[in-house]
Amino acid sequence: MICSNCSFQETQDAKFCSSCGQQFGPAKLTIKEFIKDLIDHVFNLDTSFFRTIGRIFIPGQLTLDYFNGYRKRYYHPLRLFFVLLVIHLGVLGGLIPFDIIFNQISKQTNKIQTQNLVKSELEHFAANSKDKASRLAVDSIKSWFEIGQDTSAKTANNLNGNLSVFGRTNIPLSDIILLSNDSLASKYKLPNYWLKLGYRQVQKFLLDPKAMIRYVLGNISWMMIIMVPMIALFMKLLFRRKSRFYIEHLFYLYHWHAVAFLLGTLLVFFMRNYIQYYVVPYFGLIILFGIIAWKRYYQQGWLKTLFKFMAMGFAYLMLFAFFLSLTMVISFGFF
Repeated sequence: MICSNCSFQETQDAKFCSSCGQQFGPAKLTIKEFIKDLIDHVFNLDTSFFRTIGRIFIPGQLTLDYFNGYRKRYYHPLRLFFVLLVIHLGVLGGLIPFDIIFNQISKQTNKIQTQNLVKSELEHFAANSKDKASRLAVDSIKSWFEIGQDTSAKTANNLNGNLSVFGRTNIPLSDIILLSNDSLASKYKLPNYWLKLGYRQVQKFLLDPKAMIRYVLGNISWMMIIMVPMIALFMKLLFRRKSRFYIEHLFYLYHWHAVAFLLGTLLVFFMRNYIQYYVVPYFGLIILFGIIAWKRYYQQGWLKTLFKFMAMGFAYLMLFAFFLSLTMVISFGFF
């Protein structure tokens, strides 16, 4: 039997090529085989993944095992971090009740669009109906839909009145929602590209807030991939007097974040309707897990452990705030 991938001569009863590892089988794939092959190549969820999940909730154990030489039996830390991050953000994007969170925005947007549609129909009707009864009917419908009423006294917190972007140019929300970006720029003489861009993105958010949030979540995955190695570099500085390698700190962070992603995914999946009650306990538990894992892996006293963990935590918060702000700006600009 000749391997179609590398042309290696193999025995007739072989199931895999001993040279390149490709499985022998028909060249054409069924849907079932395609899905299995896709999962194997993208996520590679073999037995090592489930063995890793079985050990992940023991603080510091995966990192200890990995650097004690037990590497083949566990999922690679970077792949574990990436897979659980993607699953976590996917669950957040799919299960968090954005309809409830952005209910006020959606209601106001729909109200303005409905008012505009009804107003257009009433104007057409009034143009063709001159009798008094028709005018009374039109006035009654306008009153019912609050068409033509002054809403300037209402606050922006209730999504009425005007809106400013970059502190410039108060524009009524109705125009932001109903007009195209070019028409808006022309009507209010927006002076530069950045102001036009700001209002265009606000328009997109008001019309579909869920899509923008999902877009932001997707960009956060790249933010985390870039940020975590930088935190590991800071940890390297904390242990500059110790013979610790950079990779040790990086893999500690990958394992710690993997626990946070997995636990967060389970909580969102099973308790998404009570999310407001478990956010603080969740972060408290993750911090406690990180401290215990730090103590077990680095084998230092509690005082040094707490001091270094707090220093890392402060650096983490600073970098997270910076990268999150940058991600939000980039997401807002390119959505």
